[in-house]
Amino acid sequence: MNTQEPVSGTKDAKLHILCAGVSLMLVRMLKDQWDALHPELPAAVKPAGSVDLIRLCIAGEPCDVLISADDAILRDMMMPQYAEGYHIWAGNKIVVVGEGIGTENWEEKLLAPDATFKHHNPFGDPGGYRAVMAMLLADEYKPGLSERLLYHPGHIGMEKNPPPGSQREAQYEFTYYSGAKASGKSFAELPAVMDLSDTKLADVYARVCFAVDDENTVTATPIAHALTIPKTAVHQEAAKEFAGMFLALDKEAAGFLPRASVVGRDPLR
Repeated sequence: MNTQEPVSGTKDAKLHILCAGVSLMLVRMLKDQWDALHPELPAAVKPAGSVDLIRLCIAGEPCDVLISADDAILRDMMMPQYAEGYHIWAGNKIVVVGEGIGTENWEEKLLAPDATFKHHNPFGDPGGYRAVMAMLLADEYKPGLSERLLYHPGHIGMEKNPPPGSQREAQYEFTYYSGAKASGKSFAELPAVMDLSDTKLADVYARVCFAVDDENTVTATPIAHALTIPKTAVHQEAAKEFAGMFLALDKEAAGFLPRASVVGRDPLR
């Protein structure tokens, strides 16, 4: 495929990839391969929380491929004005990472009076609002547990606009299974009714939601990571090639759960 598309007024054309942190390891690996194949159009990778990435794309940030941690926000924030469809490329689940924590003792560890636990910013990152959703769903597992987790004095991460690098360290962290597996650290798997992994529990998950801003409230769904090519992509054909290479990667080997489908118009066609 010829990716040498003319770009008026620029001598250093790049393929701009905006990617969620959960996909960064895969994207970095693919960038090296892409750059070797296409030195005329190297990939410029920008990682961030998916809500923030979508806001950047809508505001005019160069974006040829957008890889989101959550398909729902692509649908709700970008379609149909900024994108016509997307590929779901993997599933995942929420777990808790930390020294000595496991599936048998996570309640005890997190509810200890001196425990501290954190997550990403829920107002900009699906990993953050999914952690909050997991806590909200804790009542489905054990009534009263949601409030004890959400309002625990050691719960860190609910500040809306924290200064960069200001978040305190914590003993435990709510994160994705794929990231936990890659880290090599101890982690606890949560009950399926909390971990947002089971498509059969979609109706249960949908009982909770989170407002990321005044205009967008996200309803909990089984985790689906997704990829789109915005209408504003400058390098449309190259974006399709990069996206196809990404979709062909072995995501299960990287700790992701198998899940794949197309919603709306296939951006690769």
